[in-house]
Amino acid sequence: MKNKISTKDQFIKLRDQIKKYNKSYYNSKPDITDSEFDKLKIKYEEIINKNSLLKKFDNIGIGSLPSSKFKKVQHKVPMLSLSNSFDLDDLDDFFNKANNFLKNKEDKHTFIVDCKIDGVSLSLTYEKKKLIKALTRGDGTIGEDITDNILGIDDIPKSLKFCLSEKIEIRGEVFISKKDFRSLNNSLDDKNKFSNPRNAASGSLRQIDSKVSKDRPLQFMPHSYGYVSNYDEFSTFNKYLIFCKKNNFKISNFSKKYKKLSDVYDYVKKIEKDRSEIGFDIDGMVIKIDDINTQNMLGNTSKYPRWAVAAKFSSEKALSKVRDIDLQVGRTGAITPVARLDPINIGGVVVSNATLHNFDEIERKDIRINDYVWVKRAGDVIPYVSKVELSKREKINKKYKVPKLCPCKEFLIIKSINETVQRCNGGNKCQFQKRENLKHYVSKKAMNIDGLGEKQIKKFIELGIIDSKSDIYHIEKHSIKIISLEGYGEKSYKNLINSINESKNTTLTRYIFSLGLRYVGENNSELLAQFFQSKDTFKKLINSKNLITDLSNIDGLGIKAVNSLINFFKDEKNKKEAIEIIDFLNIKKIEVKKDSKNKTILFTGTLNTLSRDRAKELAKKNGFKISSSVSSNLNYLIFGEKAGSKLKKAKEMGIKILNEKEFLNLIN
Repeated sequence: MKNKISTKDQFIKLRDQIKKYNKSYYNSKPDITDSEFDKLKIKYEEIINKNSLLKKFDNIGIGSLPSSKFKKVQHKVPMLSLSNSFDLDDLDDFFNKANNFLKNKEDKHTFIVDCKIDGVSLSLTYEKKKLIKALTRGDGTIGEDITDNILGIDDIPKSLKFCLSEKIEIRGEVFISKKDFRSLNNSLDDKNKFSNPRNAASGSLRQIDSKVSKDRPLQFMPHSYGYVSNYDEFSTFNKYLIFCKKNNFKISNFSKKYKKLSDVYDYVKKIEKDRSEIGFDIDGMVIKIDDINTQNMLGNTSKYPRWAVAAKFSSEKALSKVRDIDLQVGRTGAITPVARLDPINIGGVVVSNATLHNFDEIERKDIRINDYVWVKRAGDVIPYVSKVELSKREKINKKYKVPKLCPCKEFLIIKSINETVQRCNGGNKCQFQKRENLKHYVSKKAMNIDGLGEKQIKKFIELGIIDSKSDIYHIEKHSIKIISLEGYGEKSYKNLINSINESKNTTLTRYIFSLGLRYVGENNSELLAQFFQSKDTFKKLINSKNLITDLSNIDGLGIKAVNSLINFFKDEKNKKEAIEIIDFLNIKKIEVKKDSKNKTILFTGTLNTLSRDRAKELAKKNGFKISSSVSSNLNYLIFGEKAGSKLKKAKEMGIKILNEKEFLNLIN
């Protein structure tokens, strides 16, 4: 009985999650990527199929609830969603079920395949050939009346020239082309930019002020029909497409007819490769049985038609063209090649850059400018090139040659022994390393100075306002120059000064991390802070002859981190600036609890009241070392919701396990 209750609770929680994400998916601000959304829906369907008793709790609906901003109108015929398929087996399975429903053992269907436009569904009602109403899909049963908002869309004819029906509903997708999307986003402030063309179309279409909608570059393309008063209007879906073309609707020109599902699938894979060259976003292809009588006999389930299915493209990868390969220089001089791509939608995010990691990787994958490459992105992972599509390579595409000079044009690119990464040998004399070091210094996990972003740092360097980290604390000397800059003013300047002053109250850990030393990340900065304990001790010990020996005895601090710190402070210029900076700062002495010193702690799952970063910070402040894995050296595992294999392994190893409340009691 317990298992059934937990399965039901899990299902209801998942259902409510999908309802929440449905709203953001069909509106202008998505909360998760398309691939994550698809996975949740697949999991939802799997649970229902395995537990028929849960069907009574299934009410996620289709689309999202209509907004109260618009008049609600019931669809004469429900606007259903499509079932998804991801490979040839899925297509076979879907249409075998259709044949079983018809008691038809032989597959003799003709299939129509066309683009699945990633836009916003719309239903247009024509009466006596005149357009009288336009409804969004809403929840599939009730939509929003947005007739005024669509009147500026040129692709929607106000009247039909050829139509036998007294009344007909033309259904399709409202969308924004890739080119228009880029222009629209470029015209908006950063906070108002859209994440992808679908959300731009939705946000533009559902405006209370219809003038905004009319000014946006919206387009419309039909994909189906709803109610039709004359049942003899179309005998096949292909004839419906001909009807649309005759009545001046835009059509995709990618529609094809096939007899075999294997041919359908081959065409789907071909379009997936060509999608970056199509002028509008598509996230798959729609396969329909062509014969309308067969469609009517098959009918629908509560959610999906039985005669049509969406063959979805991968929501984690897409094919795009490499327009150029640029080099990015990190704060430690590491050179990262980056592919500049034709913008492509991957999982609801428009990607125009992908990391190539290093020069060895370019050579191994033989990536060339003007090649077509498969770009992958999952969740928050930085997009990267997985492989070249050799079938689309042109003979004129030449092998990539590693440049000898850093992009700063002053220093060489060198490769150290046992390293795959190549680096600029200019140090802080390289303009790019200097800029990246300053960006790191003011970043959230370092000194956390608001108002000094990448653009401001670049501008301040150009104007000679800052040249080093310590210059930040003398910035008031340039007040007149800063206030007169475009985008600044008295208020922005005061906010910047306040932020710099607030950042002076900090921790030794943040200060050490802000120096940007190689191999000294957050954990090692914490270990070093526990060793130095106060800024006075820090200033004293960095001049100690025994420093390397003392650092080597810190449990958990590797030799690379030790050498990095020693070499950094061997440079008198670095040492002088580091001391100058720390003298500006208010740093409390670290009091390490005896019962937490040298003890390790690991967090897994989602905590309710603390973010993961905040929990780690509290643990570090109380003398704990943060572990990244479960091992015999781990003292405590703190678990939250969705804790997985780490929790199981810790239990098996007999490690002390605490929930969030117990963790807070421990550190307090």
